[in-house]
Amino acid sequence: MKSVRDAATSAWRHPIAGPIIKLVLTFVFVIEGLIEFLFGRVPLLNIGLKPLPVPQGIFVIGLVIGTLYGLVAMGLILVYRANRIINFAQAELGAVPAVAGLLLMVRHHVSYFIVLPIVIVAAALLGGATEFVVMRRFSRSPRLITTVATIGVAQLLAFCEFYLPIWLTGKSIPPQDVRTPFSWEFRVGIVTLRGDHIVAILVVLVIMVALGIFFRLTDIGIAVRASAENGERASLLGIPVKRVSTIVWALAAVLSAVGLFLRAPVVGLPIGGQIGPSVLLFSLGAAVIARMESLPRALVAGIAIGIVDFTATFSTHRPSIAEAIMLVVIIGALLVQRGALSRAYDAAAGTWQLVREFRPIPNELVNTTPVVAARIVGIVVILAFAVGAPFVFGQNVALRLGTIAIYAMVGVSLVILTGWAGQISLGQFAFTGVGAAVAGGLAANHHADFFLTLLLAGLAGAVVAVLIGLPAVRVQGLFLAVTTLAFAFAVKDVVLNRLYVPWLLPKDFTFADRPNLYGRFSVASDTRFYFVCLFFLCLTLLAAHSLRRHRTGRILIGVRDNHRTMQAYGVSPARSRLAAFAISGFIAALAGALLVYQLGSVPPDAFSPGQSVTIFALVVIGGLTSLSGALLGAMYVVGLPLLLGGSIQHIDVLTTGVGLLFLLLFLPGGLSEGMFRIRDYFLRMIAARMNIHVPSLVADSLVLDSEEADHVLVEAERHVDSVSFIETGETITCPACGEEVVLAQAREHEHFAGVTADDQGELVTTAVATTNGNGSGSESSGRTRTRGSSRRRSRQGGEGE
Repeated sequence: MKSVRDAATSAWRHPIAGPIIKLVLTFVFVIEGLIEFLFGRVPLLNIGLKPLPVPQGIFVIGLVIGTLYGLVAMGLILVYRANRIINFAQAELGAVPAVAGLLLMVRHHVSYFIVLPIVIVAAALLGGATEFVVMRRFSRSPRLITTVATIGVAQLLAFCEFYLPIWLTGKSIPPQDVRTPFSWEFRVGIVTLRGDHIVAILVVLVIMVALGIFFRLTDIGIAVRASAENGERASLLGIPVKRVSTIVWALAAVLSAVGLFLRAPVVGLPIGGQIGPSVLLFSLGAAVIARMESLPRALVAGIAIGIVDFTATFSTHRPSIAEAIMLVVIIGALLVQRGALSRAYDAAAGTWQLVREFRPIPNELVNTTPVVAARIVGIVVILAFAVGAPFVFGQNVALRLGTIAIYAMVGVSLVILTGWAGQISLGQFAFTGVGAAVAGGLAANHHADFFLTLLLAGLAGAVVAVLIGLPAVRVQGLFLAVTTLAFAFAVKDVVLNRLYVPWLLPKDFTFADRPNLYGRFSVASDTRFYFVCLFFLCLTLLAAHSLRRHRTGRILIGVRDNHRTMQAYGVSPARSRLAAFAISGFIAALAGALLVYQLGSVPPDAFSPGQSVTIFALVVIGGLTSLSGALLGAMYVVGLPLLLGGSIQHIDVLTTGVGLLFLLLFLPGGLSEGMFRIRDYFLRMIAARMNIHVPSLVADSLVLDSEEADHVLVEAERHVDSVSFIETGETITCPACGEEVVLAQAREHEHFAGVTADDQGELVTTAVATTNGNGSGSESSGRTRTRGSSRRRSRQGGEGE
């Protein structure tokens, strides 16, 4: 018995057999057993939440799809380790060449063995070109801006993916049944599988072996690992970091393309949608579980997530439930690994919160007549435009103007949460969806008072935001962004789904009618309701402005910039972050309630995760730290597509895709940066005309230009040369003749070749004597060092002798 126990212990601790045994036992007892209990019945124990066990064939399909999720997750990890950003374009980088290859194979009957190399080469070129053309331009930008740039790339590639079927085949619907040379079928229990499942697993195993050889045995692979560990150190060692980054992006795109290309024969292509969003969510979950560092762990996590995905879909017959489960998985992984993830965040901290702050009008000019007049005129013009726009453009535009005002309110909430508190949220519109669900149910089912409905919806959004913000107490930055993105999927699939919360949402054929305020003032028309939305937008802006000027706003900024220093002053960063989540969630949910009254219902598609990403891009485009940025971003991102959508095709791509990248390149601070540049230009003009010196605006006038500076330096050098080096009465003894020479006249003594000063401020004399003290005619030379104080001590000592 002891020998068996020793053998088991030895196998458990073996460097190769141990991990394999642990993996098998984990799969059998944890993954399969737990999943059977949740989504079926455990066969041996006959326990579970469902009447029938999950077939083994479903586990096999989940395992296959999970390996492909693992490939995309490995690409995410490679880019993260090389650039310290989350590449939100990772799935789309692979989806575009994969879909193009599948269309060539199915519609144009190109051989599978020709298409696969084309997909790999095209993905490598696309990934390398994306890094070289786009991402390299942001190499010196804050990582927050760089990450937003990947969102712009993702939106541009999603546009290309959507139109690929039309461009390549003339049909808008992609093929659903993708046949390959490996489409022969076999059965595992009651589930029919294809040879494509086996091919996918074999290809993933080959890729893992190839990656191991690449990273350990090739020079470029070792360079990639070195750059991922410490880019600056690798650059000092002579490694071409930029070239390595290009290779990493190309490799990541290839991993994603191969994964999505092998996935299509198993599950098909989506109708009228993109592959990217849901695949990105599952892959992000695997990458977070792997701590954004371990490729094998990402593959194992991807397998587990794939099994959860397919077993949940099989058990509930609702594919959306798996996306909602990912929120629980990601939050659990973050909290369990919070120590390691916090260290990873600290290693890349700082630039995530490095956002541009805009200075206020200088105190020297704030009360001057031109500035006061300009501010009054600006406010009057803005209010006149906001009030008169429905009458100028017609009532048909009022509905769109109301939408702009509501989106601007959500933008203000994100300025508070991300711009001021430093908490990155990619699911902000989900809080809007929560407010919409609560307001829609109260208005349509219970006919609650309008203002009470808005208040309760805002409070519900605040409570949910605090619950989602609890991981922010321990986990920061991009990992929190992944959590909020998963929350956006959960809200769309569960909270806004009548199958799960029928008691919350409006019943069938019921609508949220616009009310009569106080029983007298009807806001049923689009124009009147626009003024209601405008009123709440102004109220939100005033509240946020007051928050920023007072102690709470200063605390949020301080915690964002340096939470450790704020802790030393007795401030609780956790409470400050949760307060930011509560305030932000209240405003976003309030906007959602107004949106329900404007639409009359709660359509789930109106609160999709894509809308949350659009809102984040909106705030970055406008200016992440500026309230005016929320307005400018709403008018640019939402207003232009609504107002010009009929005359310019795909205007939304120009605003959130190409437009986002263009603005980030030239105005990293957003449209607000351009606006404040213009403001500062006019302030300089006013200061010059009124002869007011404003250091914060004209500090460059205190700096000499290059020609004047050179002239000053030349004159100073001449002055030094013309003045005796040392103007004191101290003396030095000549080493040749023994004569005491005054330091001021040392240059003129015949035995000194020169007098200089060394870099420590000491006098260095070089003496050359033609005769020694006995007149023998021999030559001697010497170097004498002296400071004023030491020479005085030496002289006093000589006199004493």
